[in-house]
Amino acid sequence: MPLDHLTLLTADIAAFASAVEHGPPDAAVAACPGWTLHDLGVHLGTVHRWVIDALVTGGPPDGTSTHPPAPNDDPALAEWVREGAARMIVLLESTNPDEPTWHPFPVEPKVAGLWRRRQAQEASVHRWDAQHAAGMDAHIERDMAADGIDEYFRVMLPRMLIREHRSTPASTFAVELTDLDARWVVDGGTGLPVVLASGSPAQGTLRGDAETVLLRLWGRPVTAALDHAGDGGVIDEWLALGGA
Repeated sequence: MPLDHLTLLTADIAAFASAVEHGPPDAAVAACPGWTLHDLGVHLGTVHRWVIDALVTGGPPDGTSTHPPAPNDDPALAEWVREGAARMIVLLESTNPDEPTWHPFPVEPKVAGLWRRRQAQEASVHRWDAQHAAGMDAHIERDMAADGIDEYFRVMLPRMLIREHRSTPASTFAVELTDLDARWVVDGGTGLPVVLASGSPAQGTLRGDAETVLLRLWGRPVTAALDHAGDGGVIDEWLALGGA
């Protein structure tokens, strides 16, 4: 059954804003060196306003928008995050997912529906970051995490590599889930990840539950065990690509 990304996005924003509001503003965000919980709130709220501009104009934001800046006061920052997210969600709800639009990801077709999934996954991982930084219980639900793994390989990893002028290792890498019947195999021979058929062979394989695998791909600290098969060097090279 397809995920309702907007419903999940709404819930994660509420939890994220609560963590920003009630957590220590200077708490360090483990996976984002140099960032505090306050910085994370500014980041996500800024992303939401950037997406609003992209959807409204149909092109890349040019920096001329008149959104109010992020406040320095943390209770006010949480409300600023809520306000921007609410406007973005209303816009996503009212925009036909198949409507052509601009986005910065090397994915076709260029349609508005991509933003629903991207922002749901953005909020999910950063909600985990915020709760983890605030000392709260932090988890990502299994199906959402599995969707995030797929989105990582197909959407975000290619985008990050292009933006940062990096390339994939010239190898094949697989992840297998232990709590779902799911497997991804990616080939890095072209310099960008190409998702192959799930039954394809791989030089290195990472196995674990969906949440732990997703967090590890994104460079987050994990405590649950992950199994490795094949070439450990290949696995390490692919895991070194994620983060932020």
